[in-house]
This record gives sequence, C-alpha cells and structure tokens, in this order.
Amino acid sequence: MAAQGFATLAFDHLGTGESTRPDPPEQGYALGVEAIAAIQQCALERALERLAQGDPDHGIPPIRASGTVGVGHSMGSALTVEHQAFARPHRALVLFSFTTRGVPRFLNEDQRRHAGDPVRARRELGPLAQRSFGTPYPERANDSGPDRRAAFGIGTAPPESEALLHGAATNLLGLAGLLSMIPGGYAPAALKIDVPVFILVGDHDLHDARGLREELPKAPSVVTRTLADCWHCHFVANGREATFRETADWIRTSLADETPQKENA
Repeated sequence: MAAQGFATLAFDHLGTGESTRPDPPEQGYALGVEAIAAIQQCALERALERLAQGDPDHGIPPIRASGTVGVGHSMGSALTVEHQAFARPHRALVLFSFTTRGVPRFLNEDQRRHAGDPVRARRELGPLAQRSFGTPYPERANDSGPDRRAAFGIGTAPPESEALLHGAATNLLGLAGLLSMIPGGYAPAALKIDVPVFILVGDHDLHDARGLREELPKAPSVVTRTLADCWHCHFVANGREATFRETADWIRTSLADETPQKENA
C-alpha cells in the first residue's frame, strides 16, 4: 500500500500484541468492544497529529491526511465497524472476512445461547469470556485441529507461510474475538455504517459473501469480492499482490466518487 501512495497505520488493539493490558490482568474481562472503539479513536487522533507534525529527525515531512479509510481483518474488521459506528472517523471501510453472522460451528452451547441477542451478548460478555477461555487474552479461540485449519489455511501458498503465521501469532483480544464469533454480536454497529464498504473474503474462508449487503443497509455502496485460492489468511495467499492493487484502486475510486455533501456529512 505504501508503493500505491498510501500512508498506513497499523495498531495493536488494547490488550493485544505489544499494546498495554489492564492491571491487574483480570480487569481485561471488562474490556468491552465499546471501550476498544473509544481507545482506537484516541490512538487514531494522536497518530494523525504526529503525522501532521512530521519527524525532521527521520526526514519525514508533515503529512496532513485528507481523510482516512478504516481497514480490518476478521475480528479486526468487526472492531473497525465498531469504531466507525462510534466515532465515524473514516471516509470508507475495507473489511477482510467481515460478517455479523459469526461462526456458530465453533461455539459451544453456552456461547450459542447468546446468538441473535447482541444486547445480552455484550452485557454478559465478560463472564462468558471467563467461562470460555479462563483468561482475557487467549492464544486462540480453541485448540482444535479444524479451528487451526480454518484460521491458518493458506491454499497453494508456500508451506512455510503457515509456519511464519504461527510464529507471528500473538494473544487474541478475548471479548472482541468471542463477540465476532457470536451471530449478531456486531450487528448494531453494522446498522450504523453510512460510508462505502469493500468486503473481501476467501473462497475457502470462514464464511462466504452472501448476504453481506443486507448486513450494512445504510452504506451507500457495498462491494464484495471473493478471492480465489484463499482461505482466511488473505495476506499470504498467492494472489495477495493483486488484492492490494485492487484494494488501492477501490479506495481511489470510492473517495473520488464522493460528493461534497457526503464528505462533509
């Protein structure tokens, strides 16, 4: 994306990777998606301020962004939608493997009882995560073979790609990840999205592209793309470079098509 002329900011969500965690760690059970969205907005605002100031020591001139595009993958795509619904900072969204339908086949009976009831799911998410994982920051949703294949399938990409993915893996954000698996968990946020959306799913992904337009009824346009020879890991699939070029073209076209009224809304 840098080669396509975009400045890209990559955030570790609070509690994930190298980002800080609540202290004591058990307070992570109170780290709901609404709080994550608010913190993400603060991080975005600070990042844009720093870009505007530039970094003379590293030869980086001031960059004043004319707008931002929210991007996320899997749980991150759901949190991008949550963030947009909360603060409306972006002019468009690019979502890899987004759906509000969840992945019910990987849920246990306790978790399934919250399906289709996002109010209850969000209200009870902390205790449910504690029963499900025993930690606010699980390494993965579960350790079953099918789950690993679903999360780390690479199609015909070089076999070492999967090893590299496992080597780069970190803890999940338990509450946010669990809510993305529960059908309807992020539906309230999706109903508020009113910017153009580009959704990319793999042809062997956790879900397909059917019904995605209906999940975002207020979006002025929803373009879906099914990527060939692609599982859930779009960024190591053999077609990734074409995917990035197509994404860049979609962003340029979508932002160019905006009317002044839409830009100032």
